[in-house]
Amino acid sequence: MTLRKKIVLMFILLIAIPLIAQGIITYIDFSSSVERKTVDYTVQILSQINRSMDQTLKEQMQNLSLLPLYNTEVRNILDKYSDPQLSPAAPTLEERSQMFHAIAGTTSYYSEIRGVQIICNNGSLFSSMDPYLVRPSIRWDHEPWYDKVQQGNGEWVLIPQHRPDYLLEDSKSGPYIAAARLIREPGSKQVKGLVKIDFRLDVFQNISENYRFAQIGNLMVLNENNELFYEQNNEHLNDQTKSLLLQSGLPNENGIVSSRIPGASFLTIVDRSSFSGLKVISFIPVSSLHQETEQFRRFTLLTLIVCLAAACGAAIWFSYKLSRPLIEMKEKMHLVEKGKLKQQMTIHSQDEIGQLSSGFNRMSEEIDRLVNEVYVVRLKEKEAQLSVLLTQMNPHFLYNTLESINMMAIRREAFEISDMVSSLGQLLRHSIGTYSRLVLLEDEIASIASYVSIQQLRYGDHLNAVFQVDEALLPLYVPKLLLQPLVENAIYHGIDGIDRPGTIWISAARFEDELLLTVTDNGKGLTEDEIEALQQKISTPGPEEESTNGLALRNMNQRLVLMFGEQYGLLIDGSPGQGVSITVSIPVIERSEDYVQSAASGG
Repeated sequence: MTLRKKIVLMFILLIAIPLIAQGIITYIDFSSSVERKTVDYTVQILSQINRSMDQTLKEQMQNLSLLPLYNTEVRNILDKYSDPQLSPAAPTLEERSQMFHAIAGTTSYYSEIRGVQIICNNGSLFSSMDPYLVRPSIRWDHEPWYDKVQQGNGEWVLIPQHRPDYLLEDSKSGPYIAAARLIREPGSKQVKGLVKIDFRLDVFQNISENYRFAQIGNLMVLNENNELFYEQNNEHLNDQTKSLLLQSGLPNENGIVSSRIPGASFLTIVDRSSFSGLKVISFIPVSSLHQETEQFRRFTLLTLIVCLAAACGAAIWFSYKLSRPLIEMKEKMHLVEKGKLKQQMTIHSQDEIGQLSSGFNRMSEEIDRLVNEVYVVRLKEKEAQLSVLLTQMNPHFLYNTLESINMMAIRREAFEISDMVSSLGQLLRHSIGTYSRLVLLEDEIASIASYVSIQQLRYGDHLNAVFQVDEALLPLYVPKLLLQPLVENAIYHGIDGIDRPGTIWISAARFEDELLLTVTDNGKGLTEDEIEALQQKISTPGPEEESTNGLALRNMNQRLVLMFGEQYGLLIDGSPGQGVSITVSIPVIERSEDYVQSAASGG
């Protein structure tokens, strides 16, 4: 990761982490506050609904409780039909009229009461409703609520939603809820019948209809057995969800619990009436609680995105300003590595980076100065070493040549000496002519041809020379006197002394930017150990006073290394009785000026 990316990442993390943490904490705190206030408000509403229901039920049930006890006509009729064995059709029309007026007078002011029924022990039914809407008698075994009234033992019992069997079809617009109790004689506690008040669901609806879903959620009124009395705002709940909620372990006391069912979570608030025992329950979906905070969440998220975008922009800008001088310095250093030493940086500030840029400029100037000094000294050292090598090789060459002429003069007639002297002259002109390190390969080959012709005058048919040089390579430049020591070595150490004609092959080949010059003979050859020793000898510099065996090859190898570098030089190969092959590798030089450039790069 680059420095610029690191700076950008650091800025973003330093801004984003606190900002995100602050946003999350603020949102959670706000959501909790909204949820808490909503729950508190709902608790107050449920408590108010329960108190209103208690007041309504208490007022109506107390008034009707006194009716059978303090109305003589009602008490007489109940006494008359208190025998369970008496036929239900026994009450007369007058008795029914008396009972109707007694009951209807106490309920005319309560619109939520559907009807009040007083039922005798024999099943005779007296109602505040019109006679054509109710049956004159009932069968106890057809009324599932009757057992609950008996279990109440004279106390008021609230009956959940039901459709009474004593109502005729035209009056069954229900369902209804009811409050019922046994009628007992005050002294003997003997059961004279029962009174049952049928309420429309308006008794709850009139109290809670002004509250919206957002205030009370899904409202239900249940008894201790979780039997339904009333529900409101439950169009959002299907039957399966209702069933799961009622089976989720609802408390029978006031409280707030969490109800989790598959696919939804609800906050359940319970308010229980100590008078009626009814529980007013609100099921508030957790998702609806978060709706009020949705706008705040969107605002928080938008603020977070805007701040992060601004932070990213600022981070990118600051990182660019901070890292630009360093990137420029890195690019300048790459140029210095490539040999372009004269590099200067623009100083933008006086801080640490500005001081570093100033130090880089001074360092670049000093390196350029030192390299130039070392380069001049090195060129002078190479010049001196080359001069010494040339002075070593020229006398050695002249000595061998003159010795050949002397031997030829002894063996043969004197007129042949003129040919040798002619060839020798060509050699001398090539070797000690105009001073130059490099000559054309064509001139070097011509010089070797002259040298071979002199040697052929000495060895006759015993010596043959074959030149294998492509004409396209002749205009290339090579070091002066490059091949003569190799041909001389092939003649004196390879072919001289063998009992068969010898041949020397001089070849040149180009491989991309490398020129290979090879001198091969079919003379005595060398073993692998001798080749290894000779290769080691010519590759290792040594004092001039040591043995002269291989001196010319070692001097030539050192000359090539000094001129072109360690990757160039001599390579020896051969085998016993098969001859020796010496290959010279040098760079391809198409112009003599190229050598100066090669030397300048340290080659």
